[in-house]
Amino acid sequence: MTRRREREAGSGPGAMLRLGGEGLPIVTIVGRTNAGKSTLFNRIAGGHRAIVSAVAGTTRDLNVARVAYDGREFILVDSGGLELGGHEPLTEQVVERALSAAAISDLIVFVFDGRAGLAAADREAFDLVRATGREVVAVVNKIDRPGQETAGAEFYTLAPELCFVSAAHGPGVGEMLEAIARRLPGAKPVEPAPAPDLRIALIGRPNVGKSSLLNRLAGYERSIVGEAPGTTRDTVDVPLAVNDQNVILVDTAGIRRRTRVAGELEGLAVGQALGSIKRAGVLILVIDATEGIRDQDARLARMVANYGRGLVLVCNKWDVAARRGRKIAAFRRDAEANFPFLAFAPMVFASALTGDGVDQILPAALAVGRAWRATFQTALLNRILAAALEAMDPPLVDRKRLKLMYVTQVASAPPRLVFFCNLERDIPAHYVRFLEARFRAALELNGTPLILEFRRASGARSDARAQAGIRRGGRKPGRAGAGR
Repeated sequence: MTRRREREAGSGPGAMLRLGGEGLPIVTIVGRTNAGKSTLFNRIAGGHRAIVSAVAGTTRDLNVARVAYDGREFILVDSGGLELGGHEPLTEQVVERALSAAAISDLIVFVFDGRAGLAAADREAFDLVRATGREVVAVVNKIDRPGQETAGAEFYTLAPELCFVSAAHGPGVGEMLEAIARRLPGAKPVEPAPAPDLRIALIGRPNVGKSSLLNRLAGYERSIVGEAPGTTRDTVDVPLAVNDQNVILVDTAGIRRRTRVAGELEGLAVGQALGSIKRAGVLILVIDATEGIRDQDARLARMVANYGRGLVLVCNKWDVAARRGRKIAAFRRDAEANFPFLAFAPMVFASALTGDGVDQILPAALAVGRAWRATFQTALLNRILAAALEAMDPPLVDRKRLKLMYVTQVASAPPRLVFFCNLERDIPAHYVRFLEARFRAALELNGTPLILEFRRASGARSDARAQAGIRRGGRKPGRAGAGR
């Protein structure tokens, strides 16, 4: 696995901020909690990329977006709140991550809460950021009505030039962007960010090790890791080059059963995580191997299949499970017995703590991605159908023998096959499973849903000659699908 060239910083926030934006200046938004940093980030970046809440300390990890304004491009970073003097380990990690990002930035946007007024903690945080030596644009937020600027005059004691904005409603944001653009350092011409070949998202229950795995896969500490469930809130995107493919690796918040979701913040985080399932091509479902596959894991896997996405099962913490006597063969056997619908998904046994097995995860996800997007020639599909008919006669349906004339692929991502036959309803489930198994094995469709549809063929195709056509190789009139 190779990763994109990084500029200046070889690891930590520097590595993360340069990914996907080599040559672009970096602008980091900092400030104390609840000043409106994430609202401003969403306003500039477009869309609801960062979770916004009235709860202080909502943002923990860094959010990153590539932004263009007035012909200039830059990397925009949203950071957690600078609450200094806290003794909580998680709070210290958030502050450290924010200050590290500010230190390697080309420009810092410090956001004050204009509604709350200037506090001693604002002065302390501003002085600490200014000590990085980076140029700072001071922004007074929550100026929602004309004339409120006069109430913010006290902030001039910290900076000779202020931008008064309403991140929630938009006034003043344009003038602030002009101030940012004037101060941006000269940047080399850069190529547009390549569209990712595949989006791969890590999902799972809280505290199964998704963020630790993301950091292992990315090669640096991209996500904050904590023992408390719910540490990750915002989705975290990491662009990587893997085997000459551009992929986006996404970390998400832990997803509990709806009845157990507590409070607005967890609800927003879970909503973002569920949205990531829809946007990704392949989902890596992380399971705590010490606990085995739980009902909630199975629910998430069914959700992935219902959305038509590829699936890889990663049994994390296998180092601990192995020490407790668990065996891979027995784990697979129990999983297939209790959750037979998971049999189509590859299973990787890994440990984010030790790194064992982690190098197998992305290759497995890429293989699933290829199967998910695969297309097949119609002649090949009909040869498989002919072999299936030889292996098992079609069943009787309401005292009529099911006759399968031919099959063709009508879509990919995931593959969708249409069987033209004399009946289109009440096909016995056991025969549908038989056909799915035959086509999965013959086409090597590992980890992707396979959708089978049955349509009634025209009367001209329901005779013996159509059946004979399948036995001879299954060529059907019309355009054949692309080769695999």
